[in-house]
Amino acid sequence: MRKDGPFGTGALRSALSSYFNDYFSPILEVLPQHILVAAGVTSIIDLVIFAIAEEGDGILIGRPLYTSFANDVSARAGAKLIPVSGEGKDPMGEEMVEQYEEELQKQGKAGTKIRGIILSQFVILQNPRINEKMLLNTLKAYMRFCQRHQIHLISDEIYAKSIYTTPSNTTATPFTSALSIPTTTLIDPALVHILYGMSKDFSSNGLRCGVLLSQSNPSLLACSKSIAMFAWPTSTTEYYWTTLLNDRSFLDHYFAENSRRLAASYACITSFFTDHGIRWIEGSNAGFFLWADFRGLLGADVVVNTEETEQAKAVAVNEKPSQVYKTSKRAKERDEWFYDKLLEAKVFIASGDAFFAEEHGWYRITFSVPEKVLQIGLERLGRVLDEVRKDRGTS
Repeated sequence: MRKDGPFGTGALRSALSSYFNDYFSPILEVLPQHILVAAGVTSIIDLVIFAIAEEGDGILIGRPLYTSFANDVSARAGAKLIPVSGEGKDPMGEEMVEQYEEELQKQGKAGTKIRGIILSQFVILQNPRINEKMLLNTLKAYMRFCQRHQIHLISDEIYAKSIYTTPSNTTATPFTSALSIPTTTLIDPALVHILYGMSKDFSSNGLRCGVLLSQSNPSLLACSKSIAMFAWPTSTTEYYWTTLLNDRSFLDHYFAENSRRLAASYACITSFFTDHGIRWIEGSNAGFFLWADFRGLLGADVVVNTEETEQAKAVAVNEKPSQVYKTSKRAKERDEWFYDKLLEAKVFIASGDAFFAEEHGWYRITFSVPEKVLQIGLERLGRVLDEVRKDRGTS
């Protein structure tokens, strides 16, 4: 068997296997032959879906979700990405699996065969109410669900080392890889696949290098390798990542410093939100952005309940009295108007529409930028917020 080729050099796959063994706590040792490397996780998803799905088949994923997933599963394979709505349920509670079951049954009746689910570790790590035991139970529930229906579990673990602590979440849930869960009584291990890449944890988005790790499905790897030439990463990128992975003293320093800087930026942006009366999903501890709630500011109809509802538990915004927002007829127009105002002010934050949000008025705000850039962006955002409040006659 060739050690080098369009599926990653032997040196890189060897370095990656050691990295996964040291940082992801796998139950079974990760070997180089378990790994395929391609030009970014987008290419990896394309390869995997092309291998497991036929045209018109469905892939389930929870909302909100990374907008590029829709193209990743459909462009070549012709599969359909099917967002699963939480409808107020905890996005990483075991009860969310019921939503997947309901959607799978609904799609089956409509003639769509579900081939797998994409499970985003970012959603898991952004949930402040999930402790380590609850997280483990939820991951096991997803495995049992996939085993019951004989569909693939694709675990996106691209933010594994982008974890930090915050004043509101000093005991943040640690990263838990699907590799670390014994599958013996839960799922056929041939149905479990890990996605990883250098774009997030290694701050190298433009270099394009992604990983498919599948320990028990050589047929899937062989199928993906057969067309991997179309997603061959550059030799420069492979050499660069190999060098980083083999320098553990640097990695330990880098990951610690990256976490410190993420925490500092998180503190900066949440202080701004507090000062400006903006709600957000509090207690997040991974990734580079916040899920911010502008629904009230944009004039959504608001119903205030005195008792905490299941939806409020899922949202958990700033521990304030629970509010359930109903999307008004004007919500979409207000959202688009607000988005245009932001662009006019030369500040870009991503509308929830791009991430299949269940309601208008949610925005994804990236804070992993230099402090000076973040401050400039927040100043511009602040001016827009003042203008919006003035327009609405509020303060």
